[in-house]
Amino acid sequence: MKRAGLFLLAFSVLLSGIAFGAKAKYRVFRPSGAAESVFLKSGEQQFKYFAVKKGSSFGFEAVGPTKIKIRTRAELLPGVKEGDYEIQVWEGDKLVTGRKAKTRASALSLNSQIEKIGIARTVIIKVPKGKHSYRLWITSDKYNTFYARFYQEKRKIKKAEYSTYTPSDYKKQVTLATGKHDISYYLVDNNGGVTLTVVGPTKLRIYCRANFSQDIKGNAKFSLGLFEKNVEAAKFAGVAKLAQDLNFKEIGDIVPSRLHTFIFDVPEGRHQYEVRKINSASPNLAVRFKIRKVGLGMVQ
Repeated sequence: MKRAGLFLLAFSVLLSGIAFGAKAKYRVFRPSGAAESVFLKSGEQQFKYFAVKKGSSFGFEAVGPTKIKIRTRAELLPGVKEGDYEIQVWEGDKLVTGRKAKTRASALSLNSQIEKIGIARTVIIKVPKGKHSYRLWITSDKYNTFYARFYQEKRKIKKAEYSTYTPSDYKKQVTLATGKHDISYYLVDNNGGVTLTVVGPTKLRIYCRANFSQDIKGNAKFSLGLFEKNVEAAKFAGVAKLAQDLNFKEIGDIVPSRLHTFIFDVPEGRHQYEVRKINSASPNLAVRFKIRKVGLGMVQ
């Protein structure tokens, strides 16, 4: 039982390590010190590599924090089926990483099936914050020429975070009953009804529902405008479709449409916008807002 438990523990650790490693995604890049590139081929596929001569350094730069993956391959000499070589990456006089690698023939070739290329052997560098200059060295007793292909970890784009924004002034607030929870909206018509005071640069997310009266059938076009000192700063348009099983608690004779979402880029400085309905058959529009957490944000 102990052996089985140890095996399961080791297997779970291995799986977690594989899952962790699988998260990193890389893109191919051309290093700053690259000379002419060559294409290593396998059938109809070809891959761009850069030549590295034995005993000579190959310089490249990287800006961290990031990870650099270097995939190396040896050019196999006639009659040599397998052998060893050593990969080193230096920054100044400091050895950053290195490994000894065994190689043998792969499916890749340089220009013909005669010139065989070894299987890939890889090193990964964790680049700390800032700009760094590295040198790649490859040495061997059996091989004279090597080929390297460079990858950089793709940046993870963080999803923008928004906070709920209450308008600085509004005429009527209503509550949308969704069945799960209640959501506050603010009504606007041709004369306005909502005032927003924000400081840019930032992004404002506008959630809008056109409201249907009993005499509106089918779909209805609507437009929403932001006005600053009576000058139109932005206009958003949509086609409203009746929402099913939704209603406002305070106005039973009005039925909301499905949700529309608009993004407005607030320019630099302090701004006060009036929100109005424009050229819409709907008696009014119900709106609510969120604003980017990052940046100067809102001013009440």
